[in-house]
Amino acid sequence: MRNRIERLFEYIAKEKKNIDCVLVSRSTFPDINFFYFSDASGGLFDGSFLLLYPDGSSKLFTSTMEQEAAEKSKGDFEIYVFSSRDERIKLLEEHIKGNNLGLSFSSITYFEVEKLKETYKGNLVDITKEINFTRAIKDRKEIENIKKASEITSKTFGEVPDMLSDGLTEKELSFKIEFQLRKNGAEALSYDTIAAFGANSSLPHYESSDCTLKNGDFVLLDFAGRYNKYCSDMTRTFFYRKANQEQKKIYETVLEAQMLGIDELKPGAIAKDIHNSVSKYIDDTEFKGRFIHSLGHGIGLETHDTLGLSPISDYMIEENMVFTIEPGIYIPEFGGVRIEDTLVVKKGKPEILTTFTKDLLII
Repeated sequence: MRNRIERLFEYIAKEKKNIDCVLVSRSTFPDINFFYFSDASGGLFDGSFLLLYPDGSSKLFTSTMEQEAAEKSKGDFEIYVFSSRDERIKLLEEHIKGNNLGLSFSSITYFEVEKLKETYKGNLVDITKEINFTRAIKDRKEIENIKKASEITSKTFGEVPDMLSDGLTEKELSFKIEFQLRKNGAEALSYDTIAAFGANSSLPHYESSDCTLKNGDFVLLDFAGRYNKYCSDMTRTFFYRKANQEQKKIYETVLEAQMLGIDELKPGAIAKDIHNSVSKYIDDTEFKGRFIHSLGHGIGLETHDTLGLSPISDYMIEENMVFTIEPGIYIPEFGGVRIEDTLVVKKGKPEILTTFTKDLLII
């Protein structure tokens, strides 16, 4: 899409980099940037590549296998088709312009760079940062897709209480959730579902097991659906049948911390300051040191999309960035609580897209 390409070259100009052309590849290492800048759909486009130019134009190069998908796509690009590796190389030689080629070094393999050098003899310039900031600010269409993905996810969270029963395993619950996400309209999962019971909830990136559900367990659920390639992200923590005072205290502390983070997510704020404010809030309680990860991350074509909210995130928040806010408290051998929402940055308060209740639920 031209407006995205133009914004990319504006960021490149701000960094005073002289770039004649940008290459985005779907070769040996699939690059999601290909879909961002092409808006191509209907195919995998493996082996394809995209060239972007400062005037906002773009050219898509693809194999005969993906030709029909490219032609049916709504992307604003010229299409060139190759049927052999030699034809692909010739097209690269003919259409890469100038002496300075921009690449996202974080999205290309060393092998692919070495192959590219056989064809292109100019300078390869890293524009990872510029691409990340371009993608970080979402346009109307992107926000609509993320909002729809979040609606599907929120609806599915609302159906979880009816899925729980004595002796249910984490894996069984994961299967039920994933089926329901699809039934509710998700085209895929944003990431592997996390269903953690009891003490397992103290592991932030836990992998669901055959552990069975028991009275008094934490039930930490982190799952989300994808819509039109765009992700959502959401976590809620329930309590099964009963909750003791320690569990309730942890939950209330995490909820207060999350509300603080949401309140501070606004244009002009520095990303790391938001994380540090929430981290300090938790550390000033009896749960000091139990918040052990970043406050949040960007959401878009990827679950962890470009920018994040961490102690080293030294950039300014801008309108229409989309983030998660997800503080947590984790106590080994006891359990943990995480509460996570997907939000769009607005001029006033951010818009929360994942709308299922955050009330403490004993179910």
